[in-house]
Amino acid sequence: MKNVFEVELKAHVNDRENVIKILNEKARYLCFRHKEDVYYTLFKKDGTDIGVRIRTETIKKNGDQSEERTFTYKRKEIKKDFDGKSIEVNDENEISLSKEDAQVLEKLFLDIGEIRYKKTKIAENWELNTKAGLANIELCTVPPLGDFLEIEILTEDDSPAHIEEINNEIKKIFTICEINLSMIEDHFYSEMLKSMVK
Repeated sequence: MKNVFEVELKAHVNDRENVIKILNEKARYLCFRHKEDVYYTLFKKDGTDIGVRIRTETIKKNGDQSEERTFTYKRKEIKKDFDGKSIEVNDENEISLSKEDAQVLEKLFLDIGEIRYKKTKIAENWELNTKAGLANIELCTVPPLGDFLEIEILTEDDSPAHIEEINNEIKKIFTICEINLSMIEDHFYSEMLKSMVK
């Protein structure tokens, strides 16, 4: 089984309604998602820690509503593009959980680690075909940080040339959505949330 890498950029959004208007014209609307994430810090024997996430997600699509739970472990890496901007390239490992599965894992994680932080994300999703692959586009509100446009493209090829090609396609979508590239956010949500509680 090949590794799938998630190449992602996010940018601050000042005019949410304008972005929605453009995306409805240029991309295919998918669904509404309300995500409640709990991040846990787990400890290795050598004293270093790793993080995992359990997400509970409510999805509204075509008048139907469903709930999903997922366990995610990401190996996160930040790479720099030719302009010096940060690109998030994640080796993402994810499995679906039942409600009972999630409850068991939550107990385990609290016994061997601790809750690092919690995050709410309220999002609308679209998709758009690009030269570098299918782009998943998420316009989200992350309280108390504000509105963001997240764009990701999945790939099995994490070579620098292909990552740069994906990066350029993602930036084109920001430009289409009338978001200045200076609005791209280099920090993880965890870093931004942590800085707000100091």
